[in-house]
Amino acid sequence: MKIIKLIRLTSGEEIIGEVDDPNGDVVTVFDAIILIPAGEGKIGFMKFMPYTKANEGIPLPRRVIMFIVDPIEDLLTQFKSHRSGLSIPKLTKIIT
Repeated sequence: MKIIKLIRLTSGEEIIGEVDDPNGDVVTVFDAIILIPAGEGKIGFMKFMPYTKANEGIPLPRRVIMFIVDPIEDLLTQFKSHRSGLSIPKLTKIIT
């Protein structure tokens, strides 16, 4: 089962994607997206290694990974929206 994780590489890059085994010696990331600081607390998304078949998985040896964590819910929602191409609106409270 693949789970979505946020990975900080030793190069300083942060990527989000699906992984099979986040605890293995080699972590394979599928459909990876790199997070790009866009100023004023905003983050941009760009496909990681867009000129490759990265959606088939990129094996990352443990030595190039600083840490792997669960993304916050907002980032997870944006990642799913970016991958699907659909815009997922934020839920708002309906006043009755």
